Amino acid sequence: MTIRHSAAALAVAAAFPAVAFAAGSASAPIILAAAPTEQPTVVITATRQPQRADELLASVDQIDREEIERAGPGTVLDLLARQPGVQVAANGGPGKTSSLYLRGANANHTILLIDGVRVGSVTSGQPSLESIPLSQIERIEILRGPASAMYGADAVGGVIQIFTKKGEGPALVEAFGGVGTLGTTQLGAGVSGSTGPWSYALRAAEYETSGVSARKGPYPAQTVRHNYNPALDADRDGFRSRTLAARLGYTLAPGHELGLNLIRIDSRNWYDGGGYNARGGADVGNDAATEVIALESRNRLADNWQSTLRLAQSKDESTGFRGTSRYNSKQEQLLWQNDIKLAVGSLMLAYEHVEQNADSSTTYTVKSRDISSFMAGWNGALGNHLLQANLRHDSNSQFGDKLTHVLGYGYRITPQLRTNASLGTSFKAPTLNDLYYVDSGGNHGDPNLKPEEGRNRELALRYDAAGTRAAVVYFDNKIDNLIQWGASAPTWAYVPTQTSEARIKGWEFAYGALLGAWEVTASLDLVDPRNEATDKLLARRARETARLGVTRSFGALTVGSEVFGSGKRFDDAANTRRLGGYGLVNLFAHYKFDRSWQLEARANNLFDKDYTLANGYNTLGANVFVGVRYLSR
Repeated sequence: MTIRHSAAALAVAAAFPAVAFAAGSASAPIILAAAPTEQPTVVITATRQPQRADELLASVDQIDREEIERAGPGTVLDLLARQPGVQVAANGGPGKTSSLYLRGANANHTILLIDGVRVGSVTSGQPSLESIPLSQIERIEILRGPASAMYGADAVGGVIQIFTKKGEGPALVEAFGGVGTLGTTQLGAGVSGSTGPWSYALRAAEYETSGVSARKGPYPAQTVRHNYNPALDADRDGFRSRTLAARLGYTLAPGHELGLNLIRIDSRNWYDGGGYNARGGADVGNDAATEVIALESRNRLADNWQSTLRLAQSKDESTGFRGTSRYNSKQEQLLWQNDIKLAVGSLMLAYEHVEQNADSSTTYTVKSRDISSFMAGWNGALGNHLLQANLRHDSNSQFGDKLTHVLGYGYRITPQLRTNASLGTSFKAPTLNDLYYVDSGGNHGDPNLKPEEGRNRELALRYDAAGTRAAVVYFDNKIDNLIQWGASAPTWAYVPTQTSEARIKGWEFAYGALLGAWEVTASLDLVDPRNEATDKLLARRARETARLGVTRSFGALTVGSEVFGSGKRFDDAANTRRLGGYGLVNLFAHYKFDRSWQLEARANNLFDKDYTLANGYNTLGANVFVGVRYLSR
């Protein structure tokens, strides 16, 4: 990895090891890493620091390992699609190009982090969630609402952070294997643990499915000019992913730890070519890879001062295996974060530097840019008053300087009931595709696009008690210079347009409770994602979505059901292509043979509902999966 650091960053990096070893006699470290699964009420992503869920001033959901195992086979996108505040659109079945809309914002308005490292495409501006398997994940945190003051550009709708598994304690061996309809198979195995100053985790997995045909009718008008022939693409379009993940940690002295983290996901994805290629409609596809490698030094410099220095690189690569397309992105990242416990609250001071580079078969006028950022944050409690303040300054080599902030206030009405309000700003720099993309079909970007800017207001009432959580949230997010891609007659070429203002406002209702052997979760999202200039709804986003989950344990047997409903949407910015509302029912069951062995079964879309997430593309009908899990204890 090569990063052209500023002089200040280089000085920090050079001096840090000496500081770390000089403090080697410090006592045990403050724990600022991902919270273990025994403490699911502690989250990281809301403020970049560990914080109890019942003290949060932001809307955050956590998906723990148990829920991930219930999800069955598939990718991160499949699981996220079942979460509050999330809507998705997919160009076909598993592994196909997809979009995730968090709180009604654009697909590239959400940042993806894997163990704190930013991941995604520099050209499109969004991560390939559809290719990341669930097998390597310990937990996921979803922060809804603008978060540029903590994470910089692109966090207009929120942040999704994936925490991978790590090793601790005696050696733990695990394995999983399963089969399902549509030619689906999943295999995985791993070992993790710690010995002396070393900790380790190594896991590998493979997921494969024959899927369904990506395309279906009726077909958008723009396909006519390509002489699209549905009969040529009536076959199944499969997907395969292979993953290797490794973590290695070494404790230099009490309070001082070095860590190396690596994850590599290689996938092959088939999709329908139709008349879009010179092979007469033969299947085409792409080979893709997502990779993260990070070296981290965590040091307790004083009783109240934890310092983290991270050097990381992420890659997002895609190459057509029956064509010449190539879109490779690389993001090199440096972070120095200091977390300081004060007499009241906790202070966070950090410097971050990111270099983004693209290597593509498409000719971009500009192929790289870098962002240097300074940020500060404080959160704490004064009696019944809860406070949060964050400020961040980003210097973008292409678009100049930008200052963002978050201010939050909460009040405990009772020990269980609290209310809060917040104000926050966000921004997004246009992607390389937005600015410079050009292809032979007439699709093209616009180099005159300006950065998008958001201003969000939020009010909430939250209840947290033993076994019960509930929340009512109102939000109003105004986005200036919103960028949308669309096609229009007579050329049907896709081009970006920029509206003066979009406004996304709505209500979130959530409830979760443990009622004896029953676990119940429910949510309702009422969102109005609207282009204020045209008074049209933003494409592929419903105004109403609802979820209900019920789980019941009978000794060694656990059974559950999930019900999901969505209102109508429109496939285009002009709101001329209507996508109907739909409802889905899923069932799952787990049976523990003993402490180490578990049988798992899942049935999705139980009533074989035919529905559409993107016009002209298929979704999965009824499907079943059965697997066996082993975990040494």
